[in-house]
Amino acid sequence: MKDLFKFHGHFITTGLSNDTLILSSLLSFTALSAVGNLAYAQLIFNQIKSPNVFMYNTMIRAYVNKPVKALLMYRLMFSVGVCPNNFTFPFVVKGLSRFDDYRYGESVHGTVIKFGYFVDLHVVNSILHMYASFGFSSESVKLFGEIPEPDVVSWNVVIDGLAQCGCFDEVLGAFDEMVVCGVEPSSVTLLGLVSACTKSGDLGVGRLIHLYIVKKEVQVSGNLGNGLLHMYVKFGDMDSAEKLFDRMNVKTVFSWTSMIDGYMQKGDRKSANVFFVQMPEKDVTAWNVMLNGFVVGNDLTAAELIFREAPERDVVSWNCMIAGYAQNKNFTRSLELFKEMLIADFRPDRITIASLLAVCGFAGALYIGEAVHSIMKKQNITGEEVEVALMDMYSKCGAPERAMKSFDGISTKSVLAWSAMIVGLAMNGLSKEALDFFAQMQNEDIKPNEVTFIGVLSACSYAGWVEEGRRLYDAMSEVYGIMPRSEHFGCMVDILARAGLLEEAEIFIQNLPVKADAGVWGALLGGCRLHNDVQMGEKVAEILTELDPSHSGRYILLSNIYAADSRWTDAEKVRKKMRISGVQKTPGYSLIEQSGEIHQFLVGDAS
Repeated sequence: MKDLFKFHGHFITTGLSNDTLILSSLLSFTALSAVGNLAYAQLIFNQIKSPNVFMYNTMIRAYVNKPVKALLMYRLMFSVGVCPNNFTFPFVVKGLSRFDDYRYGESVHGTVIKFGYFVDLHVVNSILHMYASFGFSSESVKLFGEIPEPDVVSWNVVIDGLAQCGCFDEVLGAFDEMVVCGVEPSSVTLLGLVSACTKSGDLGVGRLIHLYIVKKEVQVSGNLGNGLLHMYVKFGDMDSAEKLFDRMNVKTVFSWTSMIDGYMQKGDRKSANVFFVQMPEKDVTAWNVMLNGFVVGNDLTAAELIFREAPERDVVSWNCMIAGYAQNKNFTRSLELFKEMLIADFRPDRITIASLLAVCGFAGALYIGEAVHSIMKKQNITGEEVEVALMDMYSKCGAPERAMKSFDGISTKSVLAWSAMIVGLAMNGLSKEALDFFAQMQNEDIKPNEVTFIGVLSACSYAGWVEEGRRLYDAMSEVYGIMPRSEHFGCMVDILARAGLLEEAEIFIQNLPVKADAGVWGALLGGCRLHNDVQMGEKVAEILTELDPSHSGRYILLSNIYAADSRWTDAEKVRKKMRISGVQKTPGYSLIEQSGEIHQFLVGDAS
């Protein structure tokens, strides 16, 4: 640019400042060159007395990534009486696609027709792409139908638009019609088809497209090769993925990472590690894929090792570790990592916050939860998932009034927020308030979902409202069209069992449309313990030990039932059966929050 400044100065002093050819070249270099200066280009443009269409096009193109400025330049062009040409519209339309202004797009479309450029296929394709970027619609289909001879670019836009809308049958139909019309598909076309198959879950058609590529000897671009690889990996066909990977001439970071991710998803850590070790250049994504694989496999020792060895970490790395320890109920370690994350100067995102709120909720750490809430406010972290997680945290920490305040602060409340509030009220014993909320939710025309009914049924259970519980359970399917699942069966059994209707609860289980799982029978066993029904307790415990023989809670509960009836010998027999069967009692633990720190103690800890 220094040499250009000298040239420009010489250009002005020699009286050539009005030479159109030199001005156009100077403007083009400063506006579009990688070593140019757009601000300087704007200064040059401002000094030109009568810019021509080429100069306006240059500036519009330069501002395409700043659509507001590009459109202002387009308007200025019209205001001074300079008519656009066929090179103007593609750049204007590209800016509009990023600006997401449908009405302005229609206006530009009308201007294209007015100036007679609708016959220019390049211009028409750019408009077609613009409509597709706004969301593929009838307008896009109509416009495509008006193109006399659509080229491969036109078809690609249509195929990609249909795929984005999930119209996978139409995608294949468009491809067939394209071939019939004699238009040779490009690698972009085929990538669109492969992506559609991946999204629709149709591996069979995906294989046929791969076969078409091989038979037609299509030049496989890097993107197309990676698209095929991703398809096989997603469907877990690692044999096909590895064969394709071996044949790829150029293997990108994405290619290597896809193979690592595929093997990790299948639980084949050994193969994943082989690819990871062989990978020539590892980016942070590759390290994170390995990290996540070990976290998902509950091998947090290996995950921690990968985390520490990684030469670079991003917020995804931290989130993976924080969530991993939280899922394994090591809440202390989750919070330690969060503090370490802040010290390392990483800003938490919505996933971090949601994980931390879940930790605080499980641990009952209200003080730390409030601190996380404060971070949310300071960093303006919003979104339904974090707002619902915040409500859930306050509810689990025994502060339903704070949960209610958070609920009131949500501008647009979906069924998730309503359901979280109902569940939160129910778990805090506020059964009447929970059902009042349910009624208010219906008045707001919010349709309940499965979680909503877990909340209202739990409220009935805590309050001992048997008839109301029956009514709501029946209304699930009869009024709202929601088929009950295991959690709802368990809630209904709990309602009946808590009320002492143990025989009715047993009949309810026997009449279920599906085989009851351990959770449903466990609710009945809890009722037997509550009402000291030893005979039914023995029967239910036998069923439970068959369904879930390694769960220590079933044995302990039956032992307690015997103990409550002073049948000490039978209680000891149950404990002995546990030992013989090798069933280990899950150690109890306590969490204490002190001065913003969580201390976790296992049973038997000395300090």
